[in-house]
Amino acid sequence: MLKRKKPTKALEKSARAVKDSDEFVEHIGNIADRYRREHALDAGRGSAVRKSMRELQKHSAALIAWLKLAHKTNQSTAEQEALNKIGLLVHGVAGQAHAESKTALTWLVQAEQAASCSLTDPKILPRKSHGTATTIAAEALRATFEYHKLKWATTLNKKQQSNAIRLLVAIANSAGDSDFSAEMAREAVRSVGGKGG
Repeated sequence: MLKRKKPTKALEKSARAVKDSDEFVEHIGNIADRYRREHALDAGRGSAVRKSMRELQKHSAALIAWLKLAHKTNQSTAEQEALNKIGLLVHGVAGQAHAESKTALTWLVQAEQAASCSLTDPKILPRKSHGTATTIAAEALRATFEYHKLKWATTLNKKQQSNAIRLLVAIANSAGDSDFSAEMAREAVRSVGGKGG
């Protein structure tokens, strides 16, 4: 059986500031453990998507080059002959594959450009994902607040930060997610039903 990690001192201090109870601290520690696992999965998914985009970019570039050679009109190429054979086998007419492959070429150029853009634009493929981990932690935190009869609020301003927001940030930080902000926590807290001021 997998042994649970003890909450970090900082997380325990944040939890005890909300409710000085060993049971509450244990619940917050469990949420942090789950956040840590889900965050690692989220990061892995992002890495896999980036790898897949690089593969698409690489193969698109190769197919684009091949199709451009097949469409050369000023000289005969092996690629033209190969495309003619494909057209003959698929359609019974050699030239049909040339017409259809122009659409494929246009799509491949767009796909290669989009893949290239996605690899450099952090809005499209963020380096760190907070998706599943954040939602699961916020839902668990809300259930924990209800169980311990604590007020669930979304207050976040210069003077005040709700306990739910403060704890969600502490949970993320304890899991090594140092980019997780109070604003992100507020969105997560609101998304699971928080309506407090």
